[in-house]
Amino acid sequence: MKTAYQGPNRNFDAVPRNPAYQYMQVEVPGAASLTVLGYQYPNLQVWYAAKGEVVRLQGNRLLDTTGLNVNLANVQYTRGAQAQQTDMRFDVPELGLFNIQATLQLQPTAPPKSNLAKQASAAKGLYWYSETFDSFRGNTVPAALKGLPPAVYGFAQALPEGTPASELPLAVYGKQCLATTYCLEWHRQ
Repeated sequence: MKTAYQGPNRNFDAVPRNPAYQYMQVEVPGAASLTVLGYQYPNLQVWYAAKGEVVRLQGNRLLDTTGLNVNLANVQYTRGAQAQQTDMRFDVPELGLFNIQATLQLQPTAPPKSNLAKQASAAKGLYWYSETFDSFRGNTVPAALKGLPPAVYGFAQALPEGTPASELPLAVYGKQCLATTYCLEWHRQ
């Protein structure tokens, strides 16, 4: 079973699934796994992979990760000054980043070109939105985050104009970069 979930073929569609569980495909550079939903609380999901990696999502955003080459930790999201904004405080220990404070801005975008995004879109026909760093506290972008690609989400329906970022429906697809060359993509299945 581990070979099917994390082997080089990554043929997750061929893996038999237990209908009692929810699955999410997760990809990072050089690795992919089929995760299983372990816990679900209001606005929080905890997903587990076969090798012990853990991905926690708060709504659609990464809340933290464990067991990856680059991990997100101590994340706090709060409502921003405008409807489409969210304030974020976070750490990326592997990059020496601690107590980073930023404002995120959500807006419609074109779909990403990754295979996982294409697979998610083919299954559902998604509406795409990106979330970019609008500003950093002190207006100084940490060197490790310069050029960081925006987060991207694929929703099953278009979002009504002015939908507050804190009230988004669950996305089918998401991509959030922890470093300029290290992005985590996921597809809820």
